[in-house]
Amino acid sequence: MMIDRRGPQVGPEEIAAVEAALNARLPSAYLNFLTVYNGGTPTPDTVDVPGAPNTPTDVQVFFGIRRPVKSSDLSWNLSLVKERCPGLNALPIACDSGGNLFCLKVERGIASEVIYCDLDDPDCPLYAVAASFDDFTAKLRPFQR
Repeated sequence: MMIDRRGPQVGPEEIAAVEAALNARLPSAYLNFLTVYNGGTPTPDTVDVPGAPNTPTDVQVFFGIRRPVKSSDLSWNLSLVKERCPGLNALPIACDSGGNLFCLKVERGIASEVIYCDLDDPDCPLYAVAASFDDFTAKLRPFQR
């Protein structure tokens, strides 16, 4: 996977603040992604979401810390999830072109599984995408017509 439009470099204090806001530990693969890229646009960018409408979909952008575009910022998207999907304990890490979210689901203080949150539906249904962040990025593929 290649990443364009990387975010500004972040330090351990900024990442620790995200973990504190989430009240969970982030997986090492995702911590490494934030340290190296801090968000950005992936190539390839297509992923299948089993059971979801309009699949496959794209990963338009991975979110980061202090991103210049507010809608690409982790903190802004964490607030969005809390507002739109009350009760969901997850960190939004990316969105598709339709504004739906890919999140790291938090269970027992650990963020691991990647889920897809369909914000087009008022019930905010969730779909399992990958068991881990590494599995998620490995599933990204070129779009095929």
